[in-house]
Formats: sequence, C-alpha cells, structure tokens
Amino acid sequence: MTTDQKVIAGIVSLTLIIVIGGTWLSSKEGEKNLEKLSKQMMGEKMADEGAGHVAKNASHPAYRSNPPTSGPHWAGVAGPGIKYEIVPDELILHSMEHGATVVWYKEGLEQSQINRIKEAFNNSSGKKIMLARKDLGVPVALTSWGYLLKLQTIDESVIKEFIETNNDRAPEKAPI
Repeated sequence: MTTDQKVIAGIVSLTLIIVIGGTWLSSKEGEKNLEKLSKQMMGEKMADEGAGHVAKNASHPAYRSNPPTSGPHWAGVAGPGIKYEIVPDELILHSMEHGATVVWYKEGLEQSQINRIKEAFNNSSGKKIMLARKDLGVPVALTSWGYLLKLQTIDESVIKEFIETNNDRAPEKAPI
C-alpha cells in the first residue's frame, strides 16, 4: 500500500468513525429528549397571559400569578444562573419563554435554607435561574412557561425534578 493510499484509507476511516459516533450520540440524545418529553409537566397549569413584547418600563396589565408564568415582557433576557440582585419580572419571563425554569425563594430566608435550595439548583441540569422574591408567600416557588409549583417546605428532590422536567419546554428555543 502506497503512502497516498494509506492517507486516503486513514481519512475514510476517520470519516466513518466521526459519522458513526455522531449518529450514535445523536440517537442517545434523542432518546433522552423523548424520555423527558414523555414526562408530564410539573406544577399547576396557569392561565395563558400571552407572550407579547413591551417596551422597557412600559405599563402593562398586572400579572395574575405571583410569581408570573407568562405575560408581557421585554426584549432582553435575564441570563442563566443564580442572581443576587433584583431582576425585573419582564426579563425573567422572556427567559422563561425561551425555556428557563426559575427557582424563586422568599427574600429573608435563613442562609442555611438558601444553601439547600442552591445545592438542589446546582445539582440539576437544564436552563435555569435562581433568585429571591420580596413578596413570595411561600419559602420556594418554581416556575416555567405556563406552570407554577409552590412549596411550603424546601424539598431538594422536587426542585431538581421540576428543573429537569420543565426546562426547555416553552414556546421558543433560544438562549435564556
């Protein structure tokens, strides 16, 4: 076998490995996605308040749930992760429209409780945001587009399951 033939054989072999490996990985990811989509969404299905974009700081009807699960929102997004500053509902909602799940905790919770929520948040996968909410009537509320689950106690397994079940199941597939 000449050097040119060896190079061609190597390229063909490498191409086959890439195609077969990519197909295998895609099928595994597809199976995982089908399994996720077969799960029922968690939380109470809330009334659809629309998905209209409004100008930043423009007035709009009050949201019908606390925290909100749909409704008018701004063009920007909140971005993923744990937020230590106040983020307007209008940015959070747009992130939710893009598939984010949101873990809201009552402002003023003891640090040990926040740490438990944070651990569940960090141990879950998916599009997610965590932040405090001043007027939350329960220790923890979980939201995704159109769904709300209020928790009277901190349950790390429920927080993780909500994030992994409800994330990326919203009207738009885009960065959060």
